[in-house]
Amino acid sequence: MNLTLRLSEELYKKLKEVAFEEDRSINGQINYMIKKYIEYKDKEKNSNKNSIYQ
Repeated sequence: MNLTLRLSEELYKKLKEVAFEEDRSINGQINYMIKKYIEYKDKEKNSNKNSIYQ
């Protein structure tokens, strides 16, 4: 799938730096960050389901 993503110049520069530090392409870094965020949200959702205060 192809996707156009518009970023501010400042955000793009920061993303590029992080990708370089992590030895990833910018595309690879974006995919990694999205994957980690989704994993985080899934864990958060599951922990809320198991909460006794719900």
